[in-house]
Amino acid sequence: MGLLTATPALLDHRLTVVDAGPRPGPGAFPGYRIQSNSAGADFFGWVDPAGPFGAVLDDPAVRRLREHQGAFDLALLAGALDRFGDRLAALLPPDRLIRGDPLVHVTVEGEAIALTLASGRRIDTRALVLALGITEPAHDALAPWAGRTIPSGRIVRDHLAALPPVPADRPARIVIAGGSHSAYSAALVLADAVDAGRLSAEVTILHRGPARLFYPNMDAHAAEPHGPLEALPDPARDICPETGQIFRYSGLRHRARALFREIALGRRPGFTQRQIPAIDDAAALLDQADLIVQALGYRSRRLAMTIDGRPWDPAGGRPVVRPEPDGRIPLPAGARAQIFVMGMDPYPYDDGALTPTGQYALRGGQILAALARPPAAGQPLPLAEPG
Repeated sequence: MGLLTATPALLDHRLTVVDAGPRPGPGAFPGYRIQSNSAGADFFGWVDPAGPFGAVLDDPAVRRLREHQGAFDLALLAGALDRFGDRLAALLPPDRLIRGDPLVHVTVEGEAIALTLASGRRIDTRALVLALGITEPAHDALAPWAGRTIPSGRIVRDHLAALPPVPADRPARIVIAGGSHSAYSAALVLADAVDAGRLSAEVTILHRGPARLFYPNMDAHAAEPHGPLEALPDPARDICPETGQIFRYSGLRHRARALFREIALGRRPGFTQRQIPAIDDAAALLDQADLIVQALGYRSRRLAMTIDGRPWDPAGGRPVVRPEPDGRIPLPAGARAQIFVMGMDPYPYDDGALTPTGQYALRGGQILAALARPPAAGQPLPLAEPG
């Protein structure tokens, strides 16, 4: 949604939007019953008030989000995205907004791109933007304990309903493998349940490396004590040159940050933290766990792709699809297809980078530049043509 709201000129082309869900816009956010790690004011500043999406900025759901300075429930973001999705549906002809029919295969021959949807429907296009999001697959390091392991996203989405039956005669032994945002989001769900008397548990959080905590500036960092589990910032790498913020994107913040410090200072009974070189180093602890929560990172959500007759993985066997400088996916040597990627990297920003609010307009400009070039002979002229 960010791409289209930042670059509405894409709507001047014969654009088709394929959404795997029933409504464009909110994606998976309605299911995440946790707080954000950013402020609501960070969102939709890229929308032109005079453009086709401008009126949505005055919608009460969008205003509530944008006026929120601190952490917020992700349901608030889902509501705002839903309003932009409604506007998109009004702007597109009905046959160019395909819902509930996910893309399952991409076939490329020369510059021709053919899409196959789950229903078998085919779409031919000059250009394709893959915005498939991210996923949390089972991690090989936890394979020996797979029967007792669930992904952190399931707890974040379903809360205690995600937990298997736990012992009634003693506290449940729960291990969270990983020290990321998702790890502490899951830990917050468990901590809230313990506080409410709905769960009795002993929770251990395993860190494979020091944890990054967000700070507004170096003065704030200097004013707080720092334990051995906390990462020390490298001024050349970890401080935003624009705002002076430390670990601006990667750092724990809001309630997740507060819980980390509470546990580190020994003020949260039943919760402990351990740093380990590798998951195997905690094998004895994992053997005894009633439940293991995997929080070891995300990867790009991918689909089957064939380019010039051969299977192709745009991630090159790595977890994440990273775009080329021109915004396109990595392609085999000699391939010319205009396939772009947006929103498939779970860690897209460096802490020392400038603000990414222009990312959508940047990618949109790259797509428009590609469309401005004449198509090869025999290529379909529209951006996307449902068949």
